[in-house]
Amino acid sequence: MDEIELMVSETYKHLHENYSQEPISAPCFMTVKEDEESEYPDSPGIIYHLQKSTSLFVIRTLVSHNLRQDFKDILAHPEEYPSLRLLEGGLEDLNQKLRFFMLDNHLQAEIIHDQISNRRFPIHEEVMCNLSDPGFSWWLTKKNNGFQIAFTLSVTAEDTTVKLGPIGDQQLAHKSFRHMQSLMQEAGLNLNIQNETNRVQFNEGEEFLLEELKDLFEFGVIGEGMVNLFKLLARRIHDHSQLETLWLYLQEIAAMRRFWIQVQYDLLKT
Repeated sequence: MDEIELMVSETYKHLHENYSQEPISAPCFMTVKEDEESEYPDSPGIIYHLQKSTSLFVIRTLVSHNLRQDFKDILAHPEEYPSLRLLEGGLEDLNQKLRFFMLDNHLQAEIIHDQISNRRFPIHEEVMCNLSDPGFSWWLTKKNNGFQIAFTLSVTAEDTTVKLGPIGDQQLAHKSFRHMQSLMQEAGLNLNIQNETNRVQFNEGEEFLLEELKDLFEFGVIGEGMVNLFKLLARRIHDHSQLETLWLYLQEIAAMRRFWIQVQYDLLKT
């Protein structure tokens, strides 16, 4: 079992063990079958085509307000969606090329599309990372009293390090994490976030909060504890606009991470 397969296996094992109150299965991609059109979800999301070579892969994405309708349209007229590159290699493989990922809203799909569409990603990024080419991923390293998020592999190389993928913009992350610490402290909660040039360290805080944040980054899961925490913050903090901005940001980070876990799963099957 290689590193990617092991990571995916451990991810879903963790989800089953710790979030069993909600049904969680393998990633929700589907290959397209015309006689199962009614099974496509009537919800927003990302439609995508994963193109893989020996060392690289590219994800062609399409933002969808309604996956069911867009699947129907794409199947009927794939030539009208050149950005997906579905006709490369012939129509006979169309059923294996088209995949989807459900999301809470189309705005999350827009963010994922802007972040990863048409970019070339190395399959084994950790082999290629160096100081001149630090890579595209965020990296999570677990510590005794918290965890660290690094924006380049050059600042972390421990056995407990997990590759998270292209989760988001580094500058926006620094700004959002400073905002998070301020709001938590305003509400009377202890959370120490150290923003450095290429990494952010979460430590010396409420144990449950550190665990909830770690799971959000590592597994793309917003747990019940985090939901209840923001309800508490809404009662303690007068400016709800700041709180809503942070909540939307964390949802976007979680959605991007869940999508990248599915991409890793797809790479194993392609």
